[in-house]
Order: sequence, then structure tokens, then C-alpha cells
Amino acid sequence: MRKLMNVKTALLFGLAVAGLSLFCSESKVEARPNFKNIWAETYPDSKMLIAKKCGVCHPGKTKKEKNDYAEAVFKGLGKRKQADKEVIVKALKAAEAMPSPVEGKTYGDFIKADEIPPSSKTE
Repeated sequence: MRKLMNVKTALLFGLAVAGLSLFCSESKVEARPNFKNIWAETYPDSKMLIAKKCGVCHPGKTKKEKNDYAEAVFKGLGKRKQADKEVIVKALKAAEAMPSPVEGKTYGDFIKADEIPPSSKTE
């Protein structure tokens, strides 16, 4: 009888932990703003974001990998975890005017053409 109680207690405890972890994981909040949504609002006619999503700035498998365009946007942000939407939009517009690695073209030229801005970094 005592063994059966231990099994029931362990099962109940396991279900409680699983339920609690599911409940807590749904209300996950990120400290950083959703740059993808702000980018989409800034460039509503661009189809590039639909195809590449975060790949516009992050060409690799992780968000830590950034292309030259992302670095240009980052310079305009002022700090790593910028949350002010207006500052982010200004940084996007400033990066748009910056020269790309392709001579005679800015990052804005590539965005208007719905092309991923090239990067001077080798992969």
C-alpha cells in the first residue's frame, strides 16, 4: 500500500511540474523589441521580409551572426537593447543611406529592389 502511495505521489508531482512549466512558458516576454515587425512597418511594400524573415540582417543560423547591413543599423541604435521604436526607425533610415559593399550602391538601393544587402563578411 505504501508503495502505491509513493507511485501516486510521484505521478501527481510530475503532472504538477509539467502543468506549471506549460503555464509559465506561454507568458514569455522578450526584453528586445520585435525588430522584424518594426522593419515591416517601415518598409511595407517590401516582399523581402516575407521570404527571408530575420535573414535580412542575420544570414546564419543564429541571431548572433549579423551582416554588414545589420551592423549599420546597430550603429544608429545607440545601445544594444534599444526599445524606442522611433530610434529604431531612425536607425533603419540612416542605414538605408549608407554605402553598401557594392560600389555605387547604398543599402537602400537593395531594399527598394527587394534584395538582401550583400555583406563583405565571408561565410
